[in-house]
Amino acid sequence: MEKFTTLTGVAAPLDMVNVDTDMIIPKQFLKTIKRTGLKDGLFYELRRDEKGNPKDFVLDRPNYRNAKILVTGRNFGCGSSREHAPWALLDFGIRCILSLIHI
Repeated sequence: MEKFTTLTGVAAPLDMVNVDTDMIIPKQFLKTIKRTGLKDGLFYELRRDEKGNPKDFVLDRPNYRNAKILVTGRNFGCGSSREHAPWALLDFGIRCILSLIHI
C-alpha cells in the first residue's frame, strides 16, 4: 500500500458493527495469492443475492462507487486473520477505514 499523509475522496458509510473478514471477502474468493482481482468478491454476500443479482449496497450506489474512505461501526475487520480482506478493500479503491466508536 502506498503511504499517504492526506487523502481526499468520497467517504462511504457502512453502518454495521462487528464486520468480520468473512463478510469482507468470503472464502470462495481465497483461491489466489495475488493482491489484485479481489474487488468483485468484496462484501459479496452483502452486495449480491444467492443468484448473483445486485442488492442495494452502499458501495454500489452511484454516490459511493468511487469511495476511497470507508466509515464503519466498531470492531471492523474482526475474526480470522485473512490477508485477502485488506487486499480486496485496496483493490476496490478503499484507502482508509474509519471505525467509529459510540460512547
